[in-house]
Amino acid sequence: MLSDVIREPSGLVRSRRHPGVFWTHGDSGCEPYLHAIASDGALMKSVRVRGGSCSDWEDITTDDAGNLYIADTGNNMNVRRDLAVHRVPEPDPANVQAEVDIDRTYRIRYEEQRSFPDPSQLNFDAEALFWAKGHLYLLTKHRGDMHTSLLRIPEEAAVAEVALRPLGRFRVGGDGLQYGGMVTGADATDDGRFLAVLTYHALFVFEWTEQPDVYFARQLNRVDLRMSEVQQIESVAWDGWSVLLGNEDRKLYRLDNPFAARSDPFP
Repeated sequence: MLSDVIREPSGLVRSRRHPGVFWTHGDSGCEPYLHAIASDGALMKSVRVRGGSCSDWEDITTDDAGNLYIADTGNNMNVRRDLAVHRVPEPDPANVQAEVDIDRTYRIRYEEQRSFPDPSQLNFDAEALFWAKGHLYLLTKHRGDMHTSLLRIPEEAAVAEVALRPLGRFRVGGDGLQYGGMVTGADATDDGRFLAVLTYHALFVFEWTEQPDVYFARQLNRVDLRMSEVQQIESVAWDGWSVLLGNEDRKLYRLDNPFAARSDPFP
């Protein structure tokens, strides 16, 4: 269980610089803080992020160079025109640093969106961010169908707003009356070989195919979730060959060997 200091935790990623450390943050309307936690949820450090508001932070990821990326991309009603991903140098939870500055902001929009909101579809929300093979990616959360779209954020977005075009789509399925089709988190392994994609009803595991920007071609596993138990599940992070899952009620779940077939829904 996470500290009640963290309101509606929405993103989760394991640090590549500090062993045993994970980073998380709150959801829409939260104070702009990053929280360092242990794998059991114990709070280590809270660090204020200067230079950006928390409109609707949805996920967090890290690269190979010691940066954290925060997806301020929540867009439930598809009306936002200020979608952004913020980069900050990863703090050291062991020192006295209490604040960190945003050093780069990527400004984005959806190439396919024609109006705000777009009455023809409600598929311009993104709550899953991951770093792999030297690139930053988003996965969309759809309310108009059962799919998700893969989007890559180029470096040019740090200079001027960039319209993102889908690189691929995947049908996640589920019950349309029970939040089917809604991707809420994603994380890639450090080498980018495996990608975990989280929805309210299932966790999907994909493998890189050696083709640029292709992940959905090789699905390795699907682990069904008991929504009555995991509730509003929002975040996923690799921890070795296990994954940690987190929900908005501050509960953490560990799934060992997400590659294995299971006879019973998790957990």
